[in-house]
Formats: sequence, C-alpha cells, structure tokens
Amino acid sequence: MIEMKILTTGIIALMTFAFVGCDQSAFDREADAVRDQTQNQAEQVRDATQNDAEAIRDGSQNAAENTRERADSLQSGTEGRADAIEEGGETAADRKESVGEMKADAIEEQGEVKADAIEEREPS
Repeated sequence: MIEMKILTTGIIALMTFAFVGCDQSAFDREADAVRDQTQNQAEQVRDATQNDAEAIRDGSQNAAENTRERADSLQSGTEGRADAIEEGGETAADRKESVGEMKADAIEEQGEVKADAIEEREPS
C-alpha cells in the first residue's frame, strides 16, 4: 500500500513537471520538493496509525470472540462483557486514527507553509 502511494506521488510529481516544463525556478523546485517530502511523511503517519488502529481492532475482536466462546459455559453477563471489550477496542482504534490524521494534517500544513515561504523568496 505504501509503495502504491509513493508511486502515485511520483507520477503526480512527474505530471506536474511535464505541465510546467523547464521554466520552473529553483525556488519552485525547492518548494515542490518540500511539499512532496511532507506529503510523503504525512502518508507514512496515516499508514502507520491506520495499521496500529487495525491491530487494536483485531486484538479487541479476538478478545471479544474468546470471551464469547467462554460465555457458553459461564453466566449470561459474559456476552455483555465481550461487547464492552469490542466497543472499547473500537473506541481506542478510532482515537488512534483521529490522532494520526491530525498529526499527518499538521505535517502537511507545515510543509505547505514552508513551501509557500520558499516561493515568496523568489524575486519577481
């Protein structure tokens, strides 16, 4: 998945260069490089947090299923405990994704600000 995103980012960068041609200034190239780098970093953060969130979901679902399996021989309240475990895992996974998305957005925003500052240094 990460390789596909990197490949896509590379293709977009090449298409940008094809449209713009050779008349990009050094400032434009530097700004584009900053944007590309921060977008790649943001994608890595998103991928990592989504993988972590999925692992949390899988773990809580497995724990809930194990609890349900044991529920057959235990009291009836165990099913509710299993549901609570699963819900808690889902909440933790959602929170992990939300934090990762905010971090990735902040990385992209910082890169955009830096790239814009680079472009503003370019003499008219």
